[in-house]
This record gives sequence, C-alpha cells and structure tokens, in this order.
Amino acid sequence: MRGGKDSDRRFFRLADSKYRNLYLYLAFAVSILAVVCNGFISNRFGNSVLPLPFGDYSIPASSVSGVVQAVSATSCILMVIIDYKTGVKLAFFTFLFSIFGISRGIIATGSMASIPGLANCIIFIFVTFLIGYQLEASDRFALTDSSTGLPNRYGFERVLNSRLSGIGRGYVAYLHVGGFHDLNANLGRKYGNIILKETAARISAIIGERGDVFKIEGAEFAIILSEECNYESVLGQVIDAVEAPIEVDKNGISIKCFVSANVGVADFYDRHLSTDEVMMCTDVAMNYAVNHDESKICTYNDALKAKVARTTEIEKMIKEALEKEYFYLQYQPQFILDGKKLRGFEALVRLRMPDGSVVSPGEFIPIAEKTDLILEIDRYVRHRAMTEFKEICSRSGDSLVVSVNVSAKEISNLGFSDEVLDMIREIGFPAECLEIEITEYSLVQSMENTIINIQDLREHGVKIAVDDFGTGYTSLSQLLNLPVSLLKIDKSLIDNIEDSEINRDFVKTVIYMGHLMNCEVISEGVEKERQLRLLNQFDCDFIQGFVWSRPLDYDAAVELCDQSI
Repeated sequence: MRGGKDSDRRFFRLADSKYRNLYLYLAFAVSILAVVCNGFISNRFGNSVLPLPFGDYSIPASSVSGVVQAVSATSCILMVIIDYKTGVKLAFFTFLFSIFGISRGIIATGSMASIPGLANCIIFIFVTFLIGYQLEASDRFALTDSSTGLPNRYGFERVLNSRLSGIGRGYVAYLHVGGFHDLNANLGRKYGNIILKETAARISAIIGERGDVFKIEGAEFAIILSEECNYESVLGQVIDAVEAPIEVDKNGISIKCFVSANVGVADFYDRHLSTDEVMMCTDVAMNYAVNHDESKICTYNDALKAKVARTTEIEKMIKEALEKEYFYLQYQPQFILDGKKLRGFEALVRLRMPDGSVVSPGEFIPIAEKTDLILEIDRYVRHRAMTEFKEICSRSGDSLVVSVNVSAKEISNLGFSDEVLDMIREIGFPAECLEIEITEYSLVQSMENTIINIQDLREHGVKIAVDDFGTGYTSLSQLLNLPVSLLKIDKSLIDNIEDSEINRDFVKTVIYMGHLMNCEVISEGVEKERQLRLLNQFDCDFIQGFVWSRPLDYDAAVELCDQSI
C-alpha cells in the first residue's frame, strides 16, 4: 500500500484516537455526575434562590440546574461524537436516568417547575439520535469504496488500529491483482470496473466470516484474518478464485478475462508494532511476491527482512558505483565457428567495491532492472565499450563487433535510437561495429516504439541481435517484421544438446529458421567439444562460451584482437 501519507493529512478525530475508550467513559462519568448533581439541586433547593458567595447577588436554583443539565447534554453529545454506536446507548441511558430523577422530583414536590428540564431531556434524546445517525451515514460514506462497496483504506486503518489495541493475534494480507492496466486499455474502464467488482465479490465470498476484506487503492485489497485461520489455505483459495476466468459481455460477445493475484502477509502478534509498521511489513511482503516468482503468497519474516535489506543495500551500491565508477567491463569473445576466427566481443558489466568485494551480476542486474538504474548501467556499458574499442575497431577495418545488452525499458523508449546514434557520433565509433542485444521479452514491451528504434538503428548500420532466443516470448511473425541481424540461442537449449534428441532437433530448427530469415545465428554457453561439433553440423555461424574462451579483462581482449587482426 502506498498511500500512507494521506492519513497524516486527515483531520484528527477523537473516534480514531487510541484513547477513545478513555474519553468515552470519562464523558459518560461526567454526564452521570451532572445528572446526580442536578437531581440533588432540584430536590434540595427546588424553586428557591441561592445566594452567591460575593456581594449581595443571588441566582435561582432552577438556573443552576439548567447549567448542570447543559453540561450533561454536552457530555452526551461528546460521547456520540467519540463513538456513535456505544455513545448513543450511553447517552440514551443518561437521559432516561435524568428523566427518572426529574419525574421523581416532580412527584415528590408536586411542583411543575422541572417540566422544562423534562422536555429538554426528550429533545436531547432526539438530537443525540439524529447526530448518531448522521455520523454513521457519514462514516459509511467516508469508509466505503464506491466501486466495490467494500470498506476502504481508512476503514482498514481504523479496524487494524482497533485490533492492535486489543488482545489476541491475527494476520493482515495485502492482495495485489495484476492485469487491470491491459484490461482497461483493451476493453475500456467500464468493463474493468465490472471485473473489479466481480473480483471483490469473489474475495468476500471466500473470506466470509473468517475475516474482513477492504478495498485499498487501484487493484489492491487488504484482508484481516483471525488467529484461528490457516491463512495460507484461505489465501490460496482466494488466489484460485481471483485467477479463475471472468466472463464479460461486450456488444453481445462473451469475453473471458484473466487477472493474476499475489499476496503479502504479516501477523500482528507483536503489540509493540504500530499500525503503520504492520502495514509496512505487509506491503513489503506483497511487493516481494509481485516482483519474484518464488511464490504467490509471501509472509514477512526475518529471512524476507534480510532479503529486502540486501536489496536496499545493493541499490545503494549501484548508485554509488555509477557515481564513483566502481563498475568495469569484461569481454566475452565470440568466434566464427568455421575456423575459430574472432568475430568480436560481448561486453559484460561487473561491479567491484572499494573493499575488493565483487557483487555478482546475477544479484545486481535484476535489482537494477526493477528501477531506472538499469538505464544508467546500460548507458555506462555502451559508452565505455565504444570508447575502449574505438581504435581497435577502426584498425580492424570494421570487421570486429562489440555487442552490448539493452534492457526492455530502454529499447521501448521512443528516443532511444537517437541517444545511441548521438553517442556513436560523439565517440567516433564505427556504427557497423556496434551490435545492440535485445531480449525476446523486449519485443512484447511497447512493440511500436521498439520497431521504430530498431529500424532507425539498422538504417545507420548498427546490428541488432535477439538475445536468449527460444525462451518463448516472441512469435515468428513478429521477428519476420523486424530487421534483426543475429539470433542468439539461449544457453539453456545448448546445455542438454548432447543427451536430448529433442533439444538437438530444436536447436537445428532454430538455426534453420534464422537462416531463412536472413539472420546469422550464435549459440551461447558452449562449454564442451561435443556441443561444438554438433553446432558445426547444424551450420551454426558463431559460438561463445568457455569451450574457447572465458570472459577477458580489457588488456587480454586487446591482446586477442592483436593476434586476430
């Protein structure tokens, strides 16, 4: 949940105070004391005049009684404001007690002087009921999500705060429903709202009497479950229900719609935690579940806390490394399979901190990809690789290729090709020697912008390679429409090529398709001589992998170039 700051701007309400019950019963005590005091004044002094302790002034006892009754009425109204449910009941009891006292005084004295006080009590009963009804209606409106009819985030915070001030433990779950952005874009918000309502109804049906469901914001829901629940089982049922297809009727056509669900859970057994802290723990768990494929249900615990802390630490390292140039490059040689001639290098980014510790790319790249830090890293790699190989590529007669990876975020930015071409001109790097590697996944992100960038780069001589080909994101029809120059077969397809006939046939087919598309083909992760021989039989053009060379530092890469040129 990302809206916590809004609650800080709301007007302070006694009803939301953690001392609410104290205020409520203090007001009740004052109102009862005022009723008793009023009864005493009426019975003791009746219609007499009370002398004041200063001067020759006096005041009718009935006036004092009226003031005391006003204090009692004010306390009753305050009770209703603090808690309109309990407050109305206590106020009703107070006024009945007051009516009883006044009626007893009238009967005992035979005087009708207290009749106005009796009328006031009846009027105040009506007023407190009216105030209570209006507060209940106002709360119902303020605490209810208009699209689903569920309690909203403010209602959630109030209920959670109440639970934390009580006894017993329980669980708080945040449910993130994914896919609404695409549904709204493809079907329209009208149908998106229909699907959202159906999703809310399914969640409520599963939870039933076992807990409370709240609509937080966007497509996020909160669920409070009691300690007795097997929360993993209950939330598993919720996920299954939410991810089941939802049918909507659009212009007489029945369309099946699908959404995804991820849940973060925290329990509130620790009474030292505040509402904000419990919400933060659950939010962290939900975000982890959304961004990682380990499980759809993620529970906040010490291990997750350590993972999140490590992620935060890595983000800080990346920012510091970009600022102070702790990144450096290694170069993975690529060879022409026929004759083992050097084709070029793939630039690989590495991170070494000042204390000598090395952070694995497998750790910092996924973290960077979830933020815009990956864009800065990509720009650093491009600039450094082109700067370091400018002279070598010029000496090679433009026959050497330097390959750099580009994230899906970058290639889908409309101005990406202009940025790359500006960098090429600034450095003076031969455009024909630069190869941009994009993943298959990039081709499903803003396809239109991606195609524009690829076409622009190809027109200026830059080569385009599709990395990790064969992982299943791209259709052949998409590739046929792209001016791609190279397909890279993913290492996972090469690993079992010796033992699996299916793998061999698949790799052979991919190479054949690549050549039909006028693309050259390179196999990644080649580590064994037998893999090498098989790829040669399949007419693969290039290979890279440990079988012929591990990644090299810059000086070793230059030495290999000098031997090959």
